[in-house]
Amino acid sequence: MAGLRTCFVVISDVLDDAFEDLALSIEAFCPGADVAWYNSGRRRDVPCGLERVVPDRPLRQRRITPAFFDVFEWAGDRDYDCVVNVETDLAFIKPGFLDFVGSRLRDVDYLATGLRYRVPAITMWPPYRSLGEHRAELAEILGIDHFNRAFGSVQVFGRGYIRALLSSGRLPAVRAFVERNHRPERSSSLHELILPTLAEGLGVRSGSFPDHMTGFNRFRPHQSELDLSAARAAADVFFVNPIRRGAEDPVRRSVRELVRTVRSADV
Repeated sequence: MAGLRTCFVVISDVLDDAFEDLALSIEAFCPGADVAWYNSGRRRDVPCGLERVVPDRPLRQRRITPAFFDVFEWAGDRDYDCVVNVETDLAFIKPGFLDFVGSRLRDVDYLATGLRYRVPAITMWPPYRSLGEHRAELAEILGIDHFNRAFGSVQVFGRGYIRALLSSGRLPAVRAFVERNHRPERSSSLHELILPTLAEGLGVRSGSFPDHMTGFNRFRPHQSELDLSAARAAADVFFVNPIRRGAEDPVRRSVRELVRTVRSADV
């Protein structure tokens, strides 16, 4: 898919050095893509040149699901081939991501790491367990008798996914459930469950990044220097997550050097 129109959306409550590192890595290794910021924290000015998703709002950690639906409605007015959510403890490390995604979007409209269908009824997975008595209500809203799962960062939402959701009669009920679920006592990380399940409920074709990608896009542990070297050498691995946020972290320093090398070559 030549000229893939892509927007990376950063859902973040801070603008810091890690945010800048992420944006620069996208610029270096995903040239031509847009970067937009969904401010999930206190109100502040938007840096020059950074697009902002509006409306946005303060959100609690691990309860950012409402942001995705705000993003989808914002993106519905723009001619993007896909929207990708990214986090500030992530960095791109080599070119090729846009070409890879473009090739996959010929067959699917939703792409994520660790996509699994039909979460078992007995599982320790927190997003499922913390839904508790509300699982049946959500299943009825989605029109599906089971749930799927995927890792929350770097989910790729193709044009077909966003259009199907925004035109669905289920959207008002889904949004209302998500808003209720945002309360402190309700489930956490719901986006890792509801977004891959919605794909199936809406009849949207979905797919997973290669299985070996799961080791480079995870919650913990943080990526090491050995992990970074392995990612650079592996096929179809274009980013690593998570990286420690400290400026002196060796992985972060290495990523900055990779980005500087690309930027210097472009001058």
